[in-house]
Amino acid sequence: MRQALLGVSGVVHADVSYSKKRANVQYELGVVEPASLIAAIDGAGFAASLMEDCDTGC
Repeated sequence: MRQALLGVSGVVHADVSYSKKRANVQYELGVVEPASLIAAIDGAGFAASLMEDCDTGC
């Protein structure tokens, strides 16, 4: 899944935790839309949805 995210133009960093079922993705605003990230994850055979932004260890 990490490689699928990094393959999206505009993604700067992707950290994936399979045990927590979460991915933290840093991307360039205006270059990539969240829907593109979800499509990349879906294309890699995983399910994805957006979480609320969280600064306190979600």
